[in-house]
Amino acid sequence: MMTFLNSVIRKPHVYKPLRLMLVVLSMLTFVLIPPAGITAQEAPADVTIQEAPEGETIQGVSGEELVITDNTIKLPLKSVIVLALKNNLQIAFQSLEPGLIETNIMREESVYDFNFSTQVGKSRRVTQTANLLSGAGNDSVWQQSWDMSMDITKQFVTGTSAELKWVSSSARTDFLFQGLVPEYQSELNLSLVQPLLKDMGIDIGKSMIKVANLNYEISQQEFKKRVMDILFQIETLYWNIFFQMEDLEAREKSLEAAQALERDFRLRIDAGTLAPIEIYQAEATVAERNQDLIVARDLLKDTQDDLKSALNFFQKSTYWEVELIPADEPRTELVKEDLMESIKEAFAYRPDYNQAKMDIESRNIMVKYTKNQTLPRVDIFGTVGTMGLGGRGNPDTLDFTGGDSSAAREFSTGWSDVWDNMGTTDFYNYTIGLKVEFPIGNRFAKSQYSKAKIDAARAATYLKDIENIVITEVKEAVRQVNTDFEKIGAAQKSLRSSQEKLDAEEIKFDVGLSTTRNVLDFQDDLARAASRYALSLSQYEKSLANLARTKGVMLDNYNITIE
Repeated sequence: MMTFLNSVIRKPHVYKPLRLMLVVLSMLTFVLIPPAGITAQEAPADVTIQEAPEGETIQGVSGEELVITDNTIKLPLKSVIVLALKNNLQIAFQSLEPGLIETNIMREESVYDFNFSTQVGKSRRVTQTANLLSGAGNDSVWQQSWDMSMDITKQFVTGTSAELKWVSSSARTDFLFQGLVPEYQSELNLSLVQPLLKDMGIDIGKSMIKVANLNYEISQQEFKKRVMDILFQIETLYWNIFFQMEDLEAREKSLEAAQALERDFRLRIDAGTLAPIEIYQAEATVAERNQDLIVARDLLKDTQDDLKSALNFFQKSTYWEVELIPADEPRTELVKEDLMESIKEAFAYRPDYNQAKMDIESRNIMVKYTKNQTLPRVDIFGTVGTMGLGGRGNPDTLDFTGGDSSAAREFSTGWSDVWDNMGTTDFYNYTIGLKVEFPIGNRFAKSQYSKAKIDAARAATYLKDIENIVITEVKEAVRQVNTDFEKIGAAQKSLRSSQEKLDAEEIKFDVGLSTTRNVLDFQDDLARAASRYALSLSQYEKSLANLARTKGVMLDNYNITIE
């Protein structure tokens, strides 16, 4: 094809407009094709979760069995988080969504793929003739041909559409005026259409690809948000187990104290130093605390099962009845959080805020695209081609002019001569023109443009709303962290005071200055104070986790990246 174009440009006898047309079309074909780097950015092939190495050992992460000791498994929080990322079924399900959205990128890019088609066929036709010339004296004429065509089309991001088409045929007939039997024909044409208004330009051509890429990035942010929500739930279960174990221990100690007091009463009753009626209150308290202990133990097992389900441990019966025990202790020191810095982090990392910004960008692209679609279609089009003819002279041909047809009978060329004729550029065709098209009223395009502008305005309003939500939630989360830390100090003082009051009351009881009811009440106070202290510790950890989630840095805090 390039040899053909070069020969046309060099030959001085070729019609000047044709030469100019070939130059323009050649430039459009080879210059407007965008380089590889101009296509939409490639999204990752899949969504994977990686843990940044820190050097510590993560139990059960590399596929090894978890260590079970005395039917218990002690897990650090970091191990629980990483196990959740690898095993949690909700995370596994949500991780498929970005991959599904990513297919839209390929679909939009496929608009600019090359399209190749070819066709081979045979046709035969026998027709009656109505006059002497059409039948050359015969009452019918038969025609038979083999046809082959190849076609390559491509749409470019500039708006240019190109088609390169080759058609060849080999025909036979008994028509006596036909000079060549068989007759070989071949034609090669290049056609280009370049929009000048509607659909013109790389920005317009890549609009849908950009939107698809942004939708993929939005889906990744949504996946990150879902992961953080799930991990927050799992971390909440972890610290709930810590609290419930501490609460269970406090109730066990309270029950043991009541049982010791009951035994002491029985000894005193047997010795005659205490009235028998005193034993009833002690027995009732033992029964009541034992009931509370049963309920607390059941609640602990329920929470442990919830954590096992979140870690997908029920896939192995080995872990069904084991107890999961937190290996980490809650922090008791204040984690200082600067409010303005926390808000700044939230605006930088929070997935829903990033989603809203990406959505605005996507909507603005659609505004620009739909505005372009309201323009009339003005296209410059052109076709340039070459052709060749060959075949063997028809030995039965007639010259209806009465001349000598012997030269035509002796004429004989093959397909190679057809190619040579195409290469000479003596036989050519070209077309160049301008096409204008516009719908009267253009209501559909205008409605789409109006809709796009409304969607963009809604997206901008939603971003403002998200900004307010971010500020409010971060302020509440920071305030909750400080409040829960203060609760730790108050609960610790309450625990110390309850222990001191119980010790003093027991001394008074031993010398007869207190009653059984008072001692039992102070034991209950101590158990509740111990539970409140454990609860304040777990609540503080949950508040810190909630703050990290609210700022969008929960995964970063664990050195975990989602790709």
